[in-house]
Amino acid sequence: MDERSMQQGVFTQKRRQFIGGFILKKKIITVLLIMGMGLLVLTACGNGDTDNNDNAEENGEATGQVPEATEEIDPDDYEDDDVLVRINDEEVLFSEFEEEFERNKLAASQQYGIDLDSEEGAVMIPQIQQQAIESLISQNVMLQEAENQGIDVSDGDVEDNIDDLTEQFGGEEGLEEAMEVEGLDDESLRAFIRENLMIENLFSQNLNMESIEITEDEKEAYYAQLEESWEEQGQEHVPFEEVEEQIAQQLQQQKQQEMQMEYLEELMEDSEIERLYL
Repeated sequence: MDERSMQQGVFTQKRRQFIGGFILKKKIITVLLIMGMGLLVLTACGNGDTDNNDNAEENGEATGQVPEATEEIDPDDYEDDDVLVRINDEEVLFSEFEEEFERNKLAASQQYGIDLDSEEGAVMIPQIQQQAIESLISQNVMLQEAENQGIDVSDGDVEDNIDDLTEQFGGEEGLEEAMEVEGLDDESLRAFIRENLMIENLFSQNLNMESIEITEDEKEAYYAQLEESWEEQGQEHVPFEEVEEQIAQQLQQQKQQEMQMEYLEELMEDSEIERLYL
């Protein structure tokens, strides 16, 4: 992998963290947002009622059902302005899909250490394409709902988060270099931040995160799993007291993800999603 690809991968990782709320003033949106959304949606919606799949419209219209990723979307079959998916009154163009697919492709290549242009990696392409599609659909559904609820983001909030991101990259020069690698200009970065803040506000206004409780039994069960992992890997065991806080944070995040996924599934079920690429 060349140096430019490595730099782009680093920025993509940092951007995922940014979306995930680790940079956004440590507010937890979790990795289900935007970049990582597709895989989670595939997992959650893929376990849906098969009867609903059977009753889907022949033209691909459904409410949140995710088709199995079996065939590759051939770029030669589409122009940039071709519509791949229609969500209510909004459209996802092939050009948007290609951008999302390339980001997901790079992330998967780095995560699994596989050259996706090779024969071995080619088998993963349909799944990564489906992940890109579901990511765009999920983002679109949530932004539509945020707009319907009158949720907005101030310019000041956007600037605050640009300041946070600048700090993460060690200053303006570092951020500008990362933006150049990713192909983002100042306007697109601000739009990206604004959309993610809208989704964060959508969650915070509709989900009661404060109601989440972590019990001692849950923490102890999680610690037992850690002990098993340490044992298998021949690692030294860390006393429970030293990791209790981190365990509680991890369990809190998991429960938040579950709440967010349930809410997202409800939004998708209430949406008219027409997959024109099928």
